[in-house]
Amino acid sequence: MTAKMFTFPVPAGNTDALKGTFVEMAGSREGQCVANRGVMGVTREYVCLQHTPQGDVIVAYLEGDDPDKAMERMMASDSEYARWIASTVMPLLGTHTEEEFPGVEVLADWRA
Repeated sequence: MTAKMFTFPVPAGNTDALKGTFVEMAGSREGQCVANRGVMGVTREYVCLQHTPQGDVIVAYLEGDDPDKAMERMMASDSEYARWIASTVMPLLGTHTEEEFPGVEVLADWRA
Protein backbone atom coordinates (compact mmCIF):
# COMPACT_ATOMS: atom_id res chain seq x y z
CA MET A 1 0.00 0.00 0.00
CA THR A 2 1.06 3.52 -0.77
CA ALA A 3 0.46 6.26 1.78
CA LYS A 4 -0.05 10.00 1.45
CA MET A 5 -0.46 12.77 4.00
CA PHE A 6 -2.33 15.98 3.20
CA THR A 7 -2.78 19.17 5.18
CA PHE A 8 -5.51 21.73 4.64
CA PRO A 9 -5.66 25.05 6.46
CA VAL A 10 -9.18 25.73 7.66
CA PRO A 11 -10.22 29.32 6.95
CA ALA A 12 -11.19 31.24 10.09
CA GLY A 13 -14.81 30.70 11.04
CA ASN A 14 -15.23 27.39 9.17
CA THR A 15 -14.15 24.89 11.85
CA ASP A 16 -17.58 24.17 13.32
CA ALA A 17 -19.21 23.78 9.90
CA LEU A 18 -16.39 21.49 8.78
CA LYS A 19 -16.76 19.37 11.92
CA GLY A 20 -20.46 19.14 11.08
CA THR A 21 -19.65 17.69 7.65
CA PHE A 22 -17.59 14.95 9.30
CA VAL A 23 -20.53 14.16 11.59
CA GLU A 24 -22.68 13.88 8.46
CA MET A 25 -20.05 11.64 6.79
CA ALA A 26 -20.17 9.26 9.75
CA GLY A 27 -23.96 9.48 10.00
CA SER A 28 -26.45 9.99 7.20
CA ARG A 29 -23.78 9.82 4.47
CA GLU A 30 -21.81 6.88 5.89
CA GLY A 31 -22.82 4.46 3.12
CA GLN A 32 -21.89 7.00 0.44
CA CYS A 33 -18.63 7.75 2.23
CA VAL A 34 -17.64 4.07 2.39
CA ALA A 35 -18.55 3.53 -1.28
CA ASN A 36 -16.57 6.64 -2.17
CA ARG A 37 -13.44 5.24 -0.56
CA GLY A 38 -13.73 2.28 -2.92
CA VAL A 39 -13.98 4.64 -5.90
CA MET A 40 -10.94 6.51 -4.60
CA GLY A 41 -8.97 3.28 -4.08
CA VAL A 42 -8.50 4.18 -0.41
CA THR A 43 -8.13 1.39 2.17
CA ARG A 44 -7.40 3.62 5.17
CA GLU A 45 -8.29 7.21 5.96
CA TYR A 46 -7.28 9.01 9.15
CA VAL A 47 -8.32 12.67 9.53
CA CYS A 48 -7.49 14.97 12.43
CA LEU A 49 -8.21 18.59 13.27
CA GLN A 50 -5.07 20.30 14.57
CA HIS A 51 -5.54 23.54 16.49
CA THR A 52 -2.58 25.91 16.16
CA PRO A 53 -1.97 29.54 17.18
CA GLN A 54 -2.10 30.39 13.45
CA GLY A 55 -5.47 28.67 12.97
CA ASP A 56 -6.95 25.22 12.54
CA VAL A 57 -5.55 22.68 10.09
CA ILE A 58 -6.96 19.40 8.78
CA VAL A 59 -4.37 16.63 8.66
CA ALA A 60 -5.41 13.67 6.52
CA TYR A 61 -3.58 10.38 6.01
CA LEU A 62 -4.63 8.03 3.19
CA GLU A 63 -3.50 4.54 2.26
CA GLY A 64 -4.45 2.85 -0.98
CA ASP A 65 -3.33 1.82 -4.42
CA ASP A 66 -2.61 5.44 -5.55
CA PRO A 67 -3.55 8.08 -2.94
CA ASP A 68 -2.22 10.85 -5.18
CA LYS A 69 -5.09 10.10 -7.57
CA ALA A 70 -7.77 9.58 -4.91
CA MET A 71 -9.39 13.02 -5.15
CA GLU A 72 -9.22 12.97 -8.95
CA ARG A 73 -10.95 9.57 -9.02
CA MET A 74 -13.70 10.75 -6.67
CA MET A 75 -14.42 13.91 -8.64
CA ALA A 76 -14.40 11.98 -11.95
CA SER A 77 -17.07 9.65 -10.55
CA ASP A 78 -19.59 12.53 -10.48
CA SER A 79 -21.47 10.70 -7.73
CA GLU A 80 -23.93 12.45 -5.44
CA TYR A 81 -21.29 12.19 -2.71
CA ALA A 82 -18.58 13.75 -4.93
CA ARG A 83 -20.93 16.61 -5.78
CA TRP A 84 -21.69 17.10 -2.07
CA ILE A 85 -17.94 17.19 -1.26
CA ALA A 86 -17.38 19.73 -4.07
CA SER A 87 -20.28 21.97 -3.06
CA THR A 88 -20.13 21.68 0.74
CA VAL A 89 -16.77 20.47 2.08
CA MET A 90 -14.24 21.95 -0.34
CA PRO A 91 -15.53 25.54 0.05
CA LEU A 92 -15.12 25.18 3.83
CA LEU A 93 -11.43 24.51 3.14
CA GLY A 94 -11.23 27.53 0.87
CA THR A 95 -10.76 25.40 -2.25
CA HIS A 96 -13.02 24.43 -5.11
CA THR A 97 -10.99 21.98 -7.22
CA GLU A 98 -8.75 19.03 -6.43
CA GLU A 99 -5.80 20.87 -8.04
CA GLU A 100 -5.95 23.48 -5.27
CA PHE A 101 -5.11 21.03 -2.47
CA PRO A 102 -1.66 21.77 -1.07
CA GLY A 103 1.06 19.16 -1.43
CA VAL A 104 3.42 18.02 1.27
CA GLU A 105 7.16 17.48 1.46
CA VAL A 106 8.02 14.24 3.26
CA LEU A 107 10.84 14.74 5.74
CA ALA A 108 10.78 11.30 7.36
CA ASP A 109 9.02 7.96 6.78
CA TRP A 110 10.26 5.50 9.35
CA ARG A 111 8.87 2.01 10.02
CA ALA A 112 10.03 -0.71 12.37
